[in-house]
Amino acid sequence: MYQVILIGLCSILFGFAYNTFLIPHKLASGGVTGIAFMIHHFLHVNTGWIVFIINIPLFLLGIKNLGKRFILFTIYSVAVLSLSLKIIPIHAISNDILLSSIIGGALYGTSVGMIIKHGGSTGGTDIVSLILSQKKNMQVGFLSACMNLFVVCASGFIFGWTITLYTMITIYVAGRAVDMVYTTQNKLTLRIVTEKGDELIDALIHLHLRGITVHNAEGAYSHKPKKVLTTVITRFELNETKHAIRMIDPNAFVNISQTLEVLGRFRKT
Repeated sequence: MYQVILIGLCSILFGFAYNTFLIPHKLASGGVTGIAFMIHHFLHVNTGWIVFIINIPLFLLGIKNLGKRFILFTIYSVAVLSLSLKIIPIHAISNDILLSSIIGGALYGTSVGMIIKHGGSTGGTDIVSLILSQKKNMQVGFLSACMNLFVVCASGFIFGWTITLYTMITIYVAGRAVDMVYTTQNKLTLRIVTEKGDELIDALIHLHLRGITVHNAEGAYSHKPKKVLTTVITRFELNETKHAIRMIDPNAFVNISQTLEVLGRFRKT
């Protein structure tokens, strides 16, 4: 129930950002919504209906690769988003296009990141980005921004290149916001020095089902035998991992470092 409410609220926030910051200044956000906006410009068809129709074949792609639960949440999110785009008036909050591109991109990206983080998506390029992220181990926001480049270039021929440059700011800010909120793809390396190695190994394997490399060690000062545990987790799993370590061995020494890339087998979820 919590996920349903949160995804619904974030979908409304997405629609609010689009109708009050992006559409009034002709800032195409890219992807399906950007295509919908360009169709709206020529045919004056409501963007909400266009977004829903374009997403239908992408739903079928997502069912195969991301599961039925994900697609149900996505259909729900797209339905709420489409309704929001239809109901929320298209009215600029600010006449400053630069400010609108930044704030609109931040709200748009934050809402998308929160929806993805809680098991859904806003459809469109989000679905494609998530599939590629699983297969290529890359950031969702970065992949989405790259795929939006085509839509941005197309908008340049329609709305002019000045608008396109502002649109690129929106897409960049949105991509950064997605990657800041949806942190599952960001990897961390943990090195844990502990006297309770066996207990921690059991707890961490039960918690994440990830491999752990174990080295025997000795404290230079105390000369007590210790174990050094090395493992890689996602940033999203960090808080519960630290809690598990504190519960078992409050005196454990933990070194946490950012991991640039992981090669080999890594359980993603």
